[in-house]
Amino acid sequence: MSSIKEPFSLDQVFNPASLETVEESPVAYVTKACYRADPAREAIAIKSASTQPHFSKKPHDIAKELRILRKLSHVNIINVLGHGFDETTSSLHFWMPFIPYKLRDLLDAPSFSPHPLPGAHRQEHNGRSFAVLARSLAYQIIHAVKYLHEQHIAHRDIKPGNALINEGGVVKIIDFGIALADPAVHGNMDDLWPEPPNEMCFDVATGSYRAPELLFGASSYDPYATDLWSLGTACAEFFTPLRLQSHYDDEEDFEYDSDEERQKRSFVIPTSLELSDPDAEWRRNPLFDVSRGSIGLAWSIFKARGTPTDTIWPDFNLLPDANKISFQVAQKQDLRVLLPNLPASTKRDGRTTTDCVDLIEQFLTYQPSRRLSAANALRHPWFTEATPLLVPVGYAVASRDRDSIRHTHPDTAEKIV
Repeated sequence: MSSIKEPFSLDQVFNPASLETVEESPVAYVTKACYRADPAREAIAIKSASTQPHFSKKPHDIAKELRILRKLSHVNIINVLGHGFDETTSSLHFWMPFIPYKLRDLLDAPSFSPHPLPGAHRQEHNGRSFAVLARSLAYQIIHAVKYLHEQHIAHRDIKPGNALINEGGVVKIIDFGIALADPAVHGNMDDLWPEPPNEMCFDVATGSYRAPELLFGASSYDPYATDLWSLGTACAEFFTPLRLQSHYDDEEDFEYDSDEERQKRSFVIPTSLELSDPDAEWRRNPLFDVSRGSIGLAWSIFKARGTPTDTIWPDFNLLPDANKISFQVAQKQDLRVLLPNLPASTKRDGRTTTDCVDLIEQFLTYQPSRRLSAANALRHPWFTEATPLLVPVGYAVASRDRDSIRHTHPDTAEKIV
């Protein structure tokens, strides 16, 4: 493969008329495109960003992202098809398969629930399909994180928005722009924003999925453990309430109307909206509320998981900003109360199987060293004790897991996605 510094223009490879911006952020953008030489080929996605620090934001680094992705090979991680560097704009571009479906869109669909939407015909709703699909998607996401951690790479932005689903039902983790590779293993990659062990960037992960240690100024932390917390919040979001909101509300965050709403109802319909409102759309509540910033997020976490004590979080007071603000004492809540879209318990061999709440609990442990590893999570009873886990056709399965995992037919995968 040629050097990323070779002179390059997107027009050399792609049909300019086909370029369509599909995602945009302050530091990068993603374009859908077709090849110039063969427009009939499947569309691809091009990620583009400047390699100049004054056009970037710490710790975003597209060159590092490309270097990391080129070292990875896993069914649940997006693969790079090619890349080029435009010297005239100091922009790096790399392209990947275009994946049509997003986990975020699935989570926001009212049909993705074990309960029928109020007013819908119950016979038209299949709650079992929800449980099967939720387990399959969660398993694949955790499988990807396990692989990353084995490669000594932390993603540092695990969230539903960074998980795509292809037509075969295969999850693809994307966006490694703030990922961190262990320099002891991968060497000094001349990063745009170096992060020495005691000068790590804590402004990583997104909103509701940020680990609590990142909210208190940690400049030295376990990046793999922050991924595990993010996994817990992402998995929990499969089962949180769905809320009807105006299309013109903030697309990223919204406030809960009350604690009662988030605790007891699978579907929350504000009195100001109706199902027939043309400007209404469904959004799934995150487990934790980030609408009031980092301190508000911390308090939202503490209200759900309990205010930290020396017993449940021995290292909390070692964080730089731990003593800058005092929080009221809150007791840990039962996660089942906060997850009204949990599927019903199932039985296998005459006994009730362990559900996903225990898995989420072990991810959402305050002390980073006590969080469940991704490798151990794949052996959790939620995946091994319930009815056989369905994964996409062709998905590689370890021999020890073959009795508890079944492959879906491609047509079935298309229908459930």
